Amino acid sequence: MARPSAVAERRHEILDATCQVLSERGFRELRIADVAKIAGYSTGTVHYYFDSKEELVREAFRFQYEQSVGRRERDLDPGDDPVARLRKLADGYLPSSAATIRSWRVWLELWVSALGDASLPAINNHYYGDWRQAVLDAAEAGKDQGLLNIKDPVAFADAYVGMLDGLAIQVLIHSEHMTADRMRATCKAFIDNFVTM
Repeated sequence: MARPSAVAERRHEILDATCQVLSERGFRELRIADVAKIAGYSTGTVHYYFDSKEELVREAFRFQYEQSVGRRERDLDPGDDPVARLRKLADGYLPSSAATIRSWRVWLELWVSALGDASLPAINNHYYGDWRQAVLDAAEAGKDQGLLNIKDPVAFADAYVGMLDGLAIQVLIHSEHMTADRMRATCKAFIDNFVTM
């Protein structure tokens, strides 16, 4: 029996490789053999840790979300006021680095795959709900502290998250109308509209 640390390390490497394959080839083209090759293990080893492709992919979505949360926690400072927090959340959401682009591509695969797989919307609801809650918490704190002129924090969070999603998708597909810099400026301008003087 492998040491617990070795088990965790192998699972991490397999899930990281799965996210790489998902981001490069998509859910439908994902093969266990490709994951195993990238991770440096046999297909048998992958199957030892994950019973099926479906389980592997569900765990990969969770893994990718945890990676995103880790980046978010590193970006945010406990002393940030709600306005700074909202701006940093947008900056961390930009598809402008290899890590954030890969994260975005994995999430797009989840959303597309959820159209035909009834088990995936629950994963989206859980992790996406957590992300949306981070935005809502900042919006509510901004309203409560008098820093943001927001009547309805839920509507603000919905609009902000929806705007981030839409802009990021345009950046990812290299739209001539949207770049990461323009996305950043648009998000800043959106928040500035609500900042109290």
